[in-house]
Amino acid sequence: MFNRRGSLMLEALIAIGIGALFSTALLGFILATNASTDRAKENTLALWDTQEGLDALQTITFSSLANTTVGSLTFASNRWTLGTSGPQTLADGATRTVKVEDVSRDAACLVVASGGTVDVDSKKLTSETTWTDSAERSHTLTLSTLRTNWEDPQGPCFKATQATQVTFNVSGAVFSGGKQLRQVYFTNNGTATVTIDKIIFTWNNGAEMDQLFMETSKVWSPSGPGTPAYSILTGETLDIDDYLLTGGATAELNKGQFSENMAGVTMTMTVIFSDSSAWVSPSFNPL
Repeated sequence: MFNRRGSLMLEALIAIGIGALFSTALLGFILATNASTDRAKENTLALWDTQEGLDALQTITFSSLANTTVGSLTFASNRWTLGTSGPQTLADGATRTVKVEDVSRDAACLVVASGGTVDVDSKKLTSETTWTDSAERSHTLTLSTLRTNWEDPQGPCFKATQATQVTFNVSGAVFSGGKQLRQVYFTNNGTATVTIDKIIFTWNNGAEMDQLFMETSKVWSPSGPGTPAYSILTGETLDIDDYLLTGGATAELNKGQFSENMAGVTMTMTVIFSDSSAWVSPSFNPL
């Protein structure tokens, strides 16, 4: 015989059991969610602290980046200062250490992990944050970047060459009277003086070159100044009397004297500076 009362009691017990299981699962989910949210907040704070350390190092002048593996940072008077005693404890309880280390490069100026030569214009910057999460587990986050002394490079890898400071204009070049190369312009776009040491011309006829002037200064002729001590043919190197072009100045190559009429000639010009850097012109056809 079917016992309706017993069936109802059984259903009630099952419902209570299911409810208890659901409540336990819900509580576990809430606790897990809260723990996950706490960890997300902790990770976000750690990332913020670490990135702040790296950004701060990049605001400090390159000359003030003293090497340290236990550096600390202070902010006062609207600027960051690097100290060499760390780690430092932050307001959120985490600790942070910043590092400034040398960088080595090979002969091609590529960064190398070992060997090579210390690059005076580069530093490896590192920011490292350590914290303990809500479950008492320790974590460390590290970020690094390369800082280069672009503003005032001193080493060979980034120091501007004299040739890169100068722009050349051969577009308006002419042969005045058919034999004198004029209106070739040199402009020093930098602030430092550059020194023009040698010049090589090529041309496609049998003429000889007899003189060369920069502005009103004779910088080469067979009788001096400069060498060689004879009229040159195409492709020979003129070791001119060094011509100094100050920062911001423009000078005209205003007389390259040739022995024959140069109408229709195609030329090139190579300019070599005292630091051995060079500029090579495209082919041009003076009028």
